[in-house]
Amino acid sequence: MKGFRKSFISAALASMVALTAACGSGGGGSVGENKPQATKAANDNGNKQIEITFANWISVEDATKAAYEKMVADFEAANPDIKVKSLGIPFNQFKDQVLISSSGGNPPDVMMANQNFSAAFVGADIAAPLDGMLDADLLNDIVDGSKQGVTYDGKIMAYPWAPHPNALFWNKSLFKSAGLDPETPPATWDELITMAKKIAELKKNESGNPVYGLGINTASHSYSGNMLFRDVLTYGGQFIDDQNKVVFDQGDALKNALANIQELVQAGVAPKGVEIKDLRGMFIAGTLGFHIDSDVGRQIFRDTSGKGEAFDAEWGVTVVPPGATGRSETVFSEHQLLIAKGSKKQEAAAKFIEFLVSKEAMTTYHNMNGVMSARKSIAALPEMNDDDYATIFNKQMETASPFPAKNPVFDNAMKTASDMIILVTEGGQTPESAIGQVMPKIKELYAE
Repeated sequence: MKGFRKSFISAALASMVALTAACGSGGGGSVGENKPQATKAANDNGNKQIEITFANWISVEDATKAAYEKMVADFEAANPDIKVKSLGIPFNQFKDQVLISSSGGNPPDVMMANQNFSAAFVGADIAAPLDGMLDADLLNDIVDGSKQGVTYDGKIMAYPWAPHPNALFWNKSLFKSAGLDPETPPATWDELITMAKKIAELKKNESGNPVYGLGINTASHSYSGNMLFRDVLTYGGQFIDDQNKVVFDQGDALKNALANIQELVQAGVAPKGVEIKDLRGMFIAGTLGFHIDSDVGRQIFRDTSGKGEAFDAEWGVTVVPPGATGRSETVFSEHQLLIAKGSKKQEAAAKFIEFLVSKEAMTTYHNMNGVMSARKSIAALPEMNDDDYATIFNKQMETASPFPAKNPVFDNAMKTASDMIILVTEGGQTPESAIGQVMPKIKELYAE
């Protein structure tokens, strides 16, 4: 773990400029077993406002900026003694910048993360345990799958904020053009592939743009590796076993998943060399029959299409159809919240997190962006299941698997795993050959 931290930070420092003193929380500090005491400023003057810094990416994304601003405004109105200073960092730069800033003694007080980022922050020893810092009832209210993913060596190191299970979107117009019933999505994985091929037979839409049946992430990126892992689940495989040993290449699941990707790309059913933003654009443009995405999809589709809620009539969403295991296999990414180990304002930071995961904040976030809650009590509320869209994603969450991302090298492993996709879609290699070349590198990352 220490070796990873040193090598990762050194590489990041060589290629990036660290965050400036805008983080402003100071360095040093340690985390005790009990809830931290109030800051000296708050003790000296009850009217003096405490400023906490919040590193996040949702404040700089158009789809979520308004919801973020409202949640922060509501928190500050209810807590006039605390001011939240946003450190908005683009997603692709987020992990590296937070690691560099924190290792340099200038951590943000609260850090947003996903599973991959949290593992890196915990591995770099910049996150504080939340046990004893947040209310015990709040910790006990986390849904089981999410709680498992944030527990490291028996300690809860991050609080799950908004889970994002991946479900299946389909384009109703392309269904009609391909002679399919636009109101009847596929019931099995094999049926999905058959329908995707039928849609791809259209070749082009009315504007002359190429039409594809199924969106697959085929670019060199860790997200492509994440989605390959999702495919492997459908074919009955796993990434690690109960002893945290890499078993990605055991059995036929990985080989079958790569063979399917290779076949679909070569046949023109799936596009080549694309990532999630490309697939979203194609789906919005009406040139992609099926697209697997999280619950943020609807708001992105509405905003980017320029059609708002009217665009909802052009697509449908359902759970990912079952494959080899007989159940709907998918993954969920998750926005998580951490408190910096070096923060001197941990009590105020904890209060901010408790608000962000509260009923008030989560209903705001849900109403504006359709997100769900990782708290059992809130996920079951009628207002969190207010339409068919929310119902589908809550149902999908029942069978969604967390990414096995506790090891901080997981993100690097997924980036490496995407090389197998490149080899079979662009390098002309067989799945067996791609696996043989890449899996030793993944196992080396895990010191196997």
